Amino acid sequence: MLESHVRAHLDLLLLAVIRDEPGDATAVMRELRERSGGRFTPSSQVVYAALHHLARNRLVQLADTARRRYELTDSGRRSLATKRKAWESFVNGVQGVVRRSAA
Repeated sequence: MLESHVRAHLDLLLLAVIRDEPGDATAVMRELRERSGGRFTPSSQVVYAALHHLARNRLVQLADTARRRYELTDSGRRSLATKRKAWESFVNGVQGVVRRSAA
């Protein structure tokens, strides 16, 4: 179940990692794994596909094509802010439901 949640929010997670730690795909995967305490470990195929999707949509770009170092674009920063607000709204809604049902 956790895997499906990670996949559903992988763009948000990758954009957040790249914002703070631009790097190649391996570095991005390592940072995602470390920040999540080892809970988020999508396959390299899934991450590569997501990075290509983000690049096609001009949310990330290769800053150093020799090292394939990804960094956020201005559009990527705006997208991250929008996705983060949507995520926070969702979390607040879930917490409201869960807290109420636990009382």
